[in-house]
Amino acid sequence: MVEQAIHQIKTQGYCRIPGVYSGEQVKKWLDLTRYWYEKSKNNVSSNLSALTQNDLYLWNPHYKDVNFLKMFFEPEILRQIMMYFLNDQWFKAIPADQPNYILQNLMGRSSDKKLAMHIDSFIPYLGDYVTMVQAAVILEEQTTDNGCTVVIPGSHLSGKYADQTSFDQAVPVLSEPGDLIVWDSRTWHGTLPNNTDGTRWSIIAAFSRWWIKQMFNYTDNLPQHIYDQLSDNEKAIVGFCSLSYNDETEGIDRKRGYDTLLENVEEYRGKLVPQLV
Repeated sequence: MVEQAIHQIKTQGYCRIPGVYSGEQVKKWLDLTRYWYEKSKNNVSSNLSALTQNDLYLWNPHYKDVNFLKMFFEPEILRQIMMYFLNDQWFKAIPADQPNYILQNLMGRSSDKKLAMHIDSFIPYLGDYVTMVQAAVILEEQTTDNGCTVVIPGSHLSGKYADQTSFDQAVPVLSEPGDLIVWDSRTWHGTLPNNTDGTRWSIIAAFSRWWIKQMFNYTDNLPQHIYDQLSDNEKAIVGFCSLSYNDETEGIDRKRGYDTLLENVEEYRGKLVPQLV
């Protein structure tokens, strides 16, 4: 199944992997998502991008509960896909059979308005070298009625920014709770409008090459109690093995090993972790 998923991502730009998660897991995570959305929705900055103004978002859920990280770390199929596309062969400080890619962004999302066709790789480009891959854990059924994701298959190979006139040719990505959707971040994608009274929550993570700047400052803001529940390779994915040094007296090479991981992240920051929840 790993080989099939990789082939589909390479050729079509995306794949759907059905039934990765159990009904019990999905219910637990959906309850957590709804709870934390209601608790934190009024704390979001008004400084939003055009793509994030019209929908329901749960930002940085991994600051609130470690399960939002574990859902992406535990499936072996997802780990193998991400390592295939994103691991750096020259990152010698971490064993070659372990992840050295990092978390670029993590959020919960439910459709409301139509989301314009776009890419999330920052720039379009041609070639086999992938810099960012996204994965969505589906928590509620996603249909054409409730605003499912749509994609232009093969568009990751176009070397172009998304063309809005392509929306009518987009393919809907229909999915069920417990499915996993994975796509090359160069793939043109958007969403249909949600024409129902319900939600269609999913949790979406973007992973990137270790040297790409993360969307938020995770290593300065991940709470200690979340950090303590992560394995060494999970801490590396959050970004703790590729921290920038303050200056050359501390070090030069940012490709660090597990032996450099912190025990007390609050001590490293020189301050208490901000109260984020």
